Amino acid sequence: MALKKFCKYEEQIQVLICQLVYNLMMESILMGSIFVFAATTLLSYILIVLNIPYLIIPILILSLVIGYKSLVKAVSRAWPTSLVKIKFNPQALLVIVIFGIGIIGQLAVIAPSGIYQNGDLLFWSAHGHDGTWHMSLMEEIKKGYPFQNPIFAGTPLKNYHFFSDILPSMVSKYTGLTNENLYFRIFPFFYSLFLGASVFYLTKKLTKSFSASIWAVIFTYFAGSFGYLIGKGESVFWATQIQSSSGNPPQIISNFLFLTTIYYCLVYIDQKEKRQQTKYFLISFILLGTISAFKIYAGVILLSTISIIGSWKLIFKKDARLFFLSLVSGILALTLYIPNSSNSGTFLIYEPWWYIRTMIVEPSRLNLLDWELRRQTYIYEHNWKRVIWLEGMGFLIFFFGNLGMRFLGLWEFVKTNAIFKISIILSLLLPLLFLQKGVASNTAQFLQYFILLFGILSGIAVSKITSQKKFWFLIPIIIILMVPTQVRLFKEFYISESHLRQPFTKISSAELEALSYIKNNTDEDSVIITPPYNQYLNLKRPIPDIWDWFDTSYISALTSRRTYFDDYEQVDIMGYDYRPRLAIKKTIFESEKIEEVKSALKSTKANILYYPKEVAPKINPEQIGLTKFFENQEIEVWRID
Repeated sequence: MALKKFCKYEEQIQVLICQLVYNLMMESILMGSIFVFAATTLLSYILIVLNIPYLIIPILILSLVIGYKSLVKAVSRAWPTSLVKIKFNPQALLVIVIFGIGIIGQLAVIAPSGIYQNGDLLFWSAHGHDGTWHMSLMEEIKKGYPFQNPIFAGTPLKNYHFFSDILPSMVSKYTGLTNENLYFRIFPFFYSLFLGASVFYLTKKLTKSFSASIWAVIFTYFAGSFGYLIGKGESVFWATQIQSSSGNPPQIISNFLFLTTIYYCLVYIDQKEKRQQTKYFLISFILLGTISAFKIYAGVILLSTISIIGSWKLIFKKDARLFFLSLVSGILALTLYIPNSSNSGTFLIYEPWWYIRTMIVEPSRLNLLDWELRRQTYIYEHNWKRVIWLEGMGFLIFFFGNLGMRFLGLWEFVKTNAIFKISIILSLLLPLLFLQKGVASNTAQFLQYFILLFGILSGIAVSKITSQKKFWFLIPIIIILMVPTQVRLFKEFYISESHLRQPFTKISSAELEALSYIKNNTDEDSVIITPPYNQYLNLKRPIPDIWDWFDTSYISALTSRRTYFDDYEQVDIMGYDYRPRLAIKKTIFESEKIEEVKSALKSTKANILYYPKEVAPKINPEQIGLTKFFENQEIEVWRID
């Protein structure tokens, strides 16, 4: 009897050991995969710069073989029993369900775009603009270094986070997978998985609690702002919410890299053995050094945070580890940033409280003009108590409105570690004090890390509250109050007047035929002239053609050729002076003077003139010596000799 009891306990212990090893292995695989993503992107960039990008294939194969052998060896040492010993449990089911719903929710924001229906290429939301821009970057990266701006031909690519497009570009180039599938579906799945994994395992490292970790994931995937309380969208208080970040690759990548960098920095400073210290220093160095190349805002926050903590530890504890890590990582960040930036000096402008002012008065936001008039009146009267009260109330609306139900993490903020505290303070303070040159509101992207970290803190707080049975009734209340933003987001994307919304725009099958012909029958360095965007045209088709919908990068994306000038919004964001080129395009398409058009066309050094027939130039291209290259029922393409 005693022997049977002993054997039963031994078997239970073996199951627990197997489960522990399995959990640790999953943590290593998922968090390690995020590091591999960053390291592979950096390696690919270096190989592209050296003009040997093809070496990424044997290097990756060798790395996978070595990694697989190391994994098998480690598991065989630590795992004396078989996989059969692992028992499926409610926690595993809960993880699968939460991650599954969260990933599907994020994919729903982006995956339907870039699909072909009846020969047309369809896009929802802003993906006809943002998606085609990233696809044009992928095509440009395939051509090699130095990169040119694919929509502003003849100029170097500057002031943009193109690191997020390097790996999709390389995968497309060497596997034949389409840009549409990679950008809109395959990579977003992994990005969403990595986001959930980085939240889960960072929270687990901080708390050793499964409950806190799963609640943190719930807040990350599903919690939004309080915009729904006033019938507005997710960003009415300025911060774009985490669940919609899947539509912005640099943003969602920076989110999971931000958390993974913190995770590995914490692992690094916990190490006592020299070899392990070196290993985790190198991992932290690559993550911290490359994150700025994916998103400069994330790099500014994290490098500043680690530098502040590292300096404090160096001065008061004689511990130079984090200081040295921030120093060498900063050097790597600058090495990647400076060659790809044309900005001289800071990219920030001191403009305190701008976001709160605009949040209050803009018609698309709170539209409280009377509030601002009262504030100005009180300033004129020197009634500073009233001014301070109004400014304080504005801040509280901004603070709690953006956080939504994540405000539950406030008490945990008081108790959390220095990395979280400083990162949260900086990510909130910087946008309240500074705007960005060029596009002022871009600094609102700092707020993404403020709400991201508060999502983890709120998960920890709720897990503590609900650990007591008497507070279980709060669980459905919390969930009901956090999810309306996500529901409204889907409604804005796919519902219009109580029925399914049509795609926002399309590229017709006839136009796709023309674009494909150019791609297959022109030199890859060819430059294309396109019509200037006419915002007043509006042909009122059920699904507008993309050139009638907005100014985008679609021609460059689908021909793999550079255009003389397209997508004025993106070009403006990057700081290029596009107005002279816009004037030249208008001359080519709107002037009726042959010599003037000839001169303008010659100045572009373009090889191809492309236009839909509805926006044809006023002068017949034959009159200025052009040769017809392609024509169908919608498009004409002319060769410039």
